Amino acid sequence: MKRSTGVMRQMASRGFDADVGKLIFGTLSGRLISIAVLPLLTRLYSPDDFGILASYLAVLGIITVAACLRMDVAIPIAESEEHAINLLALALLALGTITLLATLLVLAIPGLMADWLGNPAIEPHLWLLPVGISLTGIYSVFQFWTTRMRRFGHIARTRVAQSALGAVTMLSLGWAGLVPFGLLLGNVLSIGAGGLGLAVGALRSEGAKASLVSFANMRSALRKYSKYPLVTAPEAILNVASIQIPILMISAYAGKEAGYLFLAFQLLSAPMLLVGSSVSQVFISRSAEALESGSLPELTLETIKKLIFLGSGLICSLSFLLYHFSAMVFGPAWIRTGEIALILAPWTLLTFVASPISTVLYVKRRNEIGLALQSFGLILRVGMVYVACAHEVLPPVLAFVISGLIPIATALAVSMYYSGITGKLILSATKSSSIYLMIYVFCSVLFIILNFVAGIMK
Repeated sequence: MKRSTGVMRQMASRGFDADVGKLIFGTLSGRLISIAVLPLLTRLYSPDDFGILASYLAVLGIITVAACLRMDVAIPIAESEEHAINLLALALLALGTITLLATLLVLAIPGLMADWLGNPAIEPHLWLLPVGISLTGIYSVFQFWTTRMRRFGHIARTRVAQSALGAVTMLSLGWAGLVPFGLLLGNVLSIGAGGLGLAVGALRSEGAKASLVSFANMRSALRKYSKYPLVTAPEAILNVASIQIPILMISAYAGKEAGYLFLAFQLLSAPMLLVGSSVSQVFISRSAEALESGSLPELTLETIKKLIFLGSGLICSLSFLLYHFSAMVFGPAWIRTGEIALILAPWTLLTFVASPISTVLYVKRRNEIGLALQSFGLILRVGMVYVACAHEVLPPVLAFVISGLIPIATALAVSMYYSGITGKLILSATKSSSIYLMIYVFCSVLFIILNFVAGIMK
């Protein structure tokens, strides 16, 4: 029996790694396209243009994270096909409503919205906000549906197409002198353009399930998964707001600094987008089964180990390269990007590990815990960044990082607790690990911390 269980675990592990590999390949290809064009983009667009982009994406991120009321997130773990397809319908209905409201606001009070953002230069481009909301929301809904079907190859292909389309748009419009419009439109397309392709694929293969959609079934699905709009949606807004509102504050306080921060974050977070999001997607698709079979603690701990191993080396290397070569690669005007990368490294690594694992709270239906954690994170980060900007107690970017480390570390600890990970299990996993692996991780993390200190002292 033990041998049979071991074989099943090996097969499950191989299946997990294969699914992650498909997503990583697609994300890597797309990310390489985006990174390859950055040296050209930093010469076509100024730090101020990137500051406007940071403000735009901050608003877009806050809205889109809950534009579907998080009903899209529930699709992969729905207990029946009837619930899943009705959750999809509810998500699209919510998205349409939010897009309409955003359109009315942009048409009615564009100047006032720009003033709220502390960036008047963004006003002519606010019409792109509803476009970004609709494209991003459609992609999210059908990405989660495709995740439920475990067609990870389809998702991988859309990520390549998105990046290529976004890169071509930004380069062509930048050369035409349409700045910062080209930067904004290209980023919108790179986020959401693949949604229509996933939607067509879903309709072709699963279109017959549309007959299961009805108002009665939608009400039933809404009742069963009510925590997602009532708890998870506010939690998601708070999570994104805790990052994006401080960026808006930094942009209003010092526009160029937001541009430098945006570029550093985009580059340093590449491992999160490349590996972390792929692991998260597969992890959430398998965690429900693992909970049912009693293997959730083992799955969670194994995922943490893989994330630490991959993230420490990647982020260590990236922060080092950005610090020494930013000016050469992106132009002299962007040397500040490398300095900020050093400061961002510890928070980026911790977020890289914690973000996928935090989905455990969804699986365990402890959404209210996630809401409390995000509330704490928002209050702490906005408060510290405000004090840093208003009273110049410390550099805003440093306040941004320090205030982010505490809540994300707390979220990781809480997620590990609710996954069922015990001290005995951690000790067993540590004993089974190679001493060389432990040394590698220790040295990488130590280097990241030293980078952080160097960034502060700069």
